[in-house]
Amino acid sequence: MNFKIRKWLPAMVMAVAAVGALSSQAMNQEHERAALVDGYIQPSNPTEECEVSNECSTVNNGIQCTVGYVAGGTPLFKMDGNQCIEALYRP
Repeated sequence: MNFKIRKWLPAMVMAVAAVGALSSQAMNQEHERAALVDGYIQPSNPTEECEVSNECSTVNNGIQCTVGYVAGGTPLFKMDGNQCIEALYRP
């Protein structure tokens, strides 16, 4: 009995590792796709509409998304109804 387990143990370990690697990669790819949204420029006049600029991420990585991804540039926000108030982050 002990001989049979030793014989198949490396194959079982490799199969579990391969399944784990494939499932975690698929989850990461799905997360990245779901996190990208259009970034909008918040107008100085609240009665004006927000203007779409470029794609940003909803995942907080500490770097705010800006127009053209320029550091210190105009920040971009997520559109919520007719307002753009939620901060977005650089993808």
